[in-house]
Amino acid sequence: MKSVEAAVHPSAQVHPDARLAPGVTVGPFVVIEADVEVGEGTVLRTGTILHDGSRIGSDCRLGPYAVIGGEPMDSAFRGETTYARLGDRVEAREFVTVHRATGEGAQTCVGEGTLLMSYVHVTHNAQVGREAVLTTAVQLGGHCQIGDHAFLGSTAILHQFCRVGPYAMFGAGSAGNQDVLPFHMARGNPARHFRLNRVGLQRKGIEGERYRLLERASRAVRRRDRQLLEELAGVSEDARLLQEFVASSKRGISRFQGGH
Repeated sequence: MKSVEAAVHPSAQVHPDARLAPGVTVGPFVVIEADVEVGEGTVLRTGTILHDGSRIGSDCRLGPYAVIGGEPMDSAFRGETTYARLGDRVEAREFVTVHRATGEGAQTCVGEGTLLMSYVHVTHNAQVGREAVLTTAVQLGGHCQIGDHAFLGSTAILHQFCRVGPYAMFGAGSAGNQDVLPFHMARGNPARHFRLNRVGLQRKGIEGERYRLLERASRAVRRRDRQLLEELAGVSEDARLLQEFVASSKRGISRFQGGH
């Protein structure tokens, strides 16, 4: 049953089996289905819908008119029990959609502290990291992965199974059909890398010798110098992350400008 300490607007429809923690605010015309959990202090603004399988963390801000936990738009889905999970402090603005996953017990996840601006679509089985920013109208294909602290510009689209690495910037209006390297900037259609995300990295305290090692690692990746990258990975956690990201790529790495 919903907590008596939750503040529920009279026009909202909340199933009696939904689990609302203390301090939840449910605005006008919100709809909450039965198999839903909402963490402490979360605010559900006007018209927001939480479908079965929604798992919402604490201190989130959703809506107006966000829709979480909708059925995956995937021909492989057969009605199995799956989830859409938002971590603590996620903000999902106007008309954001986050769909459940395909595959029994699977989850679509958005990490804590992430901002989803208006009209963002996080589709089935996508994994969005912590403190990422997806700006207006970003569209993710199925099974995409977005790293911690990544930034995706307005209207960017990403092909299914592609990845944007941690601390990367994926430019506005870009279309990606291969992976975007951690710490780098990529843009265009198809997206191409052109340098490290220097300003974004400085804002996160990645500078000085740490940044210089990243520059060397970036050149090693561009030149396909595996030996140098291996050496740098031994002294730099960032270089090791780059090395592991490249090695684990299934769709390949987006090219650098100039064809490399």
